[in-house]
Amino acid sequence: MNQDSSNVSAPVVGSFELPMHATFSLGDRVRKKSGAAWQGRVVGWYCTELTREGYAVESESHPGSVQIYPVAALEHVA
Repeated sequence: MNQDSSNVSAPVVGSFELPMHATFSLGDRVRKKSGAAWQGRVVGWYCTELTREGYAVESESHPGSVQIYPVAALEHVA
């Protein structure tokens, strides 16, 4: 696989903290609001041009399995 270095982004130091006004915190229990069921704990977050606030959720049923979702797709679990 040939990758041109112009296509690879460099890591940004200090960019791994949750956003200041994050909806969820690391470790929060969440579930998908609709569609295929997914429930677990927030283990990370992401941001793209289309998804300004997204979360990585590790499954409670299948430890080690992680899915990413935009904030609008998730809700807190009591």
